[in-house]
Amino acid sequence: MPRRASRLIHNMDLRTMTQSLVTLAEDNIAFFSSQGPGETAQRLSGVFAGVREQALGLEPALGRLLGVAHLFDLDPETPANGYRSLVHTARCCLAHLLHKSRYVASNRRSIFFRTSHNLAELEAYLAALTQLRALVYYAQRLLVTNRPGVLFFEGDEGLTADFLREYVTLHKGCFYGRCLGFQFTPAIRPFLQTISIGLVSFGEHYKRNETGLSVAASSLFT
Repeated sequence: MPRRASRLIHNMDLRTMTQSLVTLAEDNIAFFSSQGPGETAQRLSGVFAGVREQALGLEPALGRLLGVAHLFDLDPETPANGYRSLVHTARCCLAHLLHKSRYVASNRRSIFFRTSHNLAELEAYLAALTQLRALVYYAQRLLVTNRPGVLFFEGDEGLTADFLREYVTLHKGCFYGRCLGFQFTPAIRPFLQTISIGLVSFGEHYKRNETGLSVAASSLFT
């Protein structure tokens, strides 16, 4: 995630971030909807419409999770648990989409605006945000089904099986490639960026249904 997006997480509350993202999404929708019937403009308009929908649906749900997350902390000095991690991950995704939406709004008229690149990144993060919203839904189901402060299902194996059956239907591939994220020391950032660029390049070529050999060769030279 870009450093600007990372700073947004700490400097903006969830509601302000969501409202800013929705405003930018609507501005970009209006712009690209006026650019004619071209496929790229329609896809950009559609992806920003999706961002607006998911952000508006996610914000109140994240607020509810934050309201009860403290019940699952190890102790008052250790404010950490799976619910907090889920909320933080969703906020990271929202912050990146806010950063990208601002970039698009500022540069969409430029001759140097990389339409395909920005569209691919927006679609990737929208897919991740959509699945994060689904995970938040499952987290809310856990909270409603379990007794207050209890993290796991108790005594109902059928309910556990149903929950896991629904969970495995989630699309997990969207969290890799452009949206892949993990903690690392800044010293290895250049090395990881090189690997990330190679993986994204490979993925873009793979989608074009090339043969395995040509995909590998083209990704090496991109």
